[in-house]
Amino acid sequence: MGPAVTADGPLSPDEKATAALVQLAAHAERLAAIERHLADSSEDGGGKPEGYRPREAPRWWLLAGTTYDDALRPVAAWVEQIYRPMYGHLAALLPACWAEHPICLMTLDWLSELWTVLYVRPPRTPGILASQAEWQTRLLPAAAEQMRQAAAGCEHRQAARR
Repeated sequence: MGPAVTADGPLSPDEKATAALVQLAAHAERLAAIERHLADSSEDGGGKPEGYRPREAPRWWLLAGTTYDDALRPVAAWVEQIYRPMYGHLAALLPACWAEHPICLMTLDWLSELWTVLYVRPPRTPGILASQAEWQTRLLPAAAEQMRQAAAGCEHRQAARR
């Protein structure tokens, strides 16, 4: 796939980030439908276990100290045990200082929760398979690029280079 261009020429990094965010927003409705389907499937499962229920989203902007550390722990574990070992070049875009960037915290929180919903569950259905493909080919690359851009040139990375 070549560089993104418009009638006016190649897209700037800001335009690329905006396009990625627009694409993520466009998929929000589809993800909501998938979540509704998953909830409906678990509720009328005829006595089958409900399956994984996502945890409540941390309110990063309100957390400090031990409460912050407790919220960070499952996200950091997912990054180290799943994201970095399994997602190669995409995971390599994640800066070491990701926990210092609110957009990275929020993005990794939903990535880890959605990954768990899609991959840690009973038998795979055609809908789950389609959702896994969507997550892997569209959502994950856009999120990885968004986090890379959000941390590009940050003071943490500049300090590390000095």
